[in-house]
Amino acid sequence: MTAATRVMASASLVLAIASASMAADPEWVWPTHRGNTERTGNLDGSQGPQMPNVLWVYKSPEHFVASIVPGSKSIFVGGLGAFNTGVFHAISSDQKPTERVTWSKIAPYIKRPTVCAPAVAGGLVIFGDGMHQTDDAMLYCVKADTGLPVWSFSVPGKLVHIEGSPTVDRGRVYVGAGDAGVLCVDSTRVTLEGKEQNLLTVIPTLTKQWSELTAAYERDKKKNPQLAIPPSADALPKPVPKLLWQAGKKKWHVDAPTAVAGEYVFAASAYLDAEKVGKRSLLCLRASSGQVVWETKLDLNPWAGPTIAGHAVLVGCSSIRFDRKLIPKASGEVVALNVADGRVLWRQPVTGGVLSSIAVKDDLAVYTCTDGKIYARKELTGELVWTYDAKIPFFAGPALAGKVVYAADLKSIVHAIGLTDGKKRWVFDVGGDQSVQARGMVFGSPVVHRGNLYLTTCNLDGVGDQPSVVVCLSDQPAGVMALAKSMTVDAKARKVTIPCRVAARKLPTLKEIFPLEVIASYPYPRGQKAHETIVSFDVKPSAVHKAIESLGLKPGKPAKGVDAAAEGPQVQVLLEFAGITGKSRVIPISKTLVDTRTGRPMPTLKWHFTGSAMRKRDPSKPELTYAADMSGTLISIFPVTDETVLQSNMTLKEESLLKLETNKSVLPPIGTEVNLIIKALP
Repeated sequence: MTAATRVMASASLVLAIASASMAADPEWVWPTHRGNTERTGNLDGSQGPQMPNVLWVYKSPEHFVASIVPGSKSIFVGGLGAFNTGVFHAISSDQKPTERVTWSKIAPYIKRPTVCAPAVAGGLVIFGDGMHQTDDAMLYCVKADTGLPVWSFSVPGKLVHIEGSPTVDRGRVYVGAGDAGVLCVDSTRVTLEGKEQNLLTVIPTLTKQWSELTAAYERDKKKNPQLAIPPSADALPKPVPKLLWQAGKKKWHVDAPTAVAGEYVFAASAYLDAEKVGKRSLLCLRASSGQVVWETKLDLNPWAGPTIAGHAVLVGCSSIRFDRKLIPKASGEVVALNVADGRVLWRQPVTGGVLSSIAVKDDLAVYTCTDGKIYARKELTGELVWTYDAKIPFFAGPALAGKVVYAADLKSIVHAIGLTDGKKRWVFDVGGDQSVQARGMVFGSPVVHRGNLYLTTCNLDGVGDQPSVVVCLSDQPAGVMALAKSMTVDAKARKVTIPCRVAARKLPTLKEIFPLEVIASYPYPRGQKAHETIVSFDVKPSAVHKAIESLGLKPGKPAKGVDAAAEGPQVQVLLEFAGITGKSRVIPISKTLVDTRTGRPMPTLKWHFTGSAMRKRDPSKPELTYAADMSGTLISIFPVTDETVLQSNMTLKEESLLKLETNKSVLPPIGTEVNLIIKALP
């Protein structure tokens, strides 16, 4: 059996194992960068959305540079926090979860910025930290369901950082670490308190100790909540995985993801011109020892890392890194080599840089470029099959799912293209979508999972100080879950009923809970006042406006400012929910409010049908839009905004004296489905 045959047989075995594991538990499905050695960004065979909607969006001040990795119930993504601190989130993939962020790892646990897309295997998430010029990296392993730290491995040294995704294969972790070269650690054997142990015996110990720390914290909270200190991961034992080998230390500079096929590891080394370290080459190593099998020199830096398909290993190269200012100077190349001996099969120059992994499917090698184009070539010969011109540069690579190519450019526009013909299927402006409204750049390649497309943005250039986002695009229309029940109008009873849900008062992106200013808003993150509301809803405020008008009422004028007062016909605002006995209970909405300074509930308020101010959605166009549809505010307590449908009789003078919070003795728990009723007075 030749070396090439052994590699391909082993590669097939790896993919078969991954597929079988996915069927048993989807948490096992992402063992390497982009999910597989072909770097398709799709493992379950599902095609992405054909008529996309934003199913949900998570907004954050952090910058998401790495590609998303899907799990069974969450998606995992690393990012850059304030002052380039590292963050790592598990984000619920449900449309309407109680909490969007299920767990997070931040400083001081994470030591450095995080741009590494993780590997997920055996219910564990493995990722590294560090980027560009940072030193002394860490490799982390945490539980996928809870984020509980399992082990960490320190990689010291100057210009040592883990930017590229690790690969997990048969319990071993293979990862590039900048000037530290390539490392292989045995994740199943760890040293704890000077003794080498099996990881399976250590995890229950860690879990038990964490439960004990959490229980102690809960007891302290009951005794003295002001002095109770939440448990820290630093209080847990710190297992260290066994280092099996390290290759290329201070000889290579490996920032790209690794790839493993059978008994071989493929790694891409770059040369840093300013620091004069590393070398430009693609390497094949023995997985058992790190011994070099072959090495092929490259003309440009292989930031995209290796892609393995058939008898070829392909790599995208670029003269620049992920720096938008340098795009006009970029040049690139795509090189295909024989997996057995590193012999060049074909190479094609590109008029821009290829910064992200080449994806291969159905004998086509597809890659994006900073020249704003997507290319498809025959995997075996390099023959050009088609070119798609987006006219906007790409840093992120494509996802291949079904017969469609999905790629996101630097203006957060997603392009869906036919895999075989390169023809446009659809284009979706994520940053400009009404529910997103946050223009960012896409650095991390999108993924397709269970028919949905996931992508992240970053805002490293500070464009308008807008947030970064994690977005789920789906054929499933937004709001099809429990809150998709239709608003109803009862003309005889002269009332409008709006299905809602009790909103969360603490948002994952905010450190504090802000006083209530509104009654009803779009849910987070669509609603501008989603952190200051009692209930959230999905219907358009303009539709509620029309429904109220159908009761025979005409809107007055919304107030805004210190001396302003709401004008318009008076209505009742009521909340309907199931009581303790299960019977329906209807109360004035003011009973759900309490003044935190006095502890007293609010007296009954007067509510006015004001209608909303009108605004330009696009400043360059004259058309006006019902502004409450953009802000998502339906009912405001104080005149902090005129983008609303109803306002109370309160003024901003009272707002300075009151700090309102929900009355938890009256209001059902967060997430409970309720009805908001707007009723015309006799």
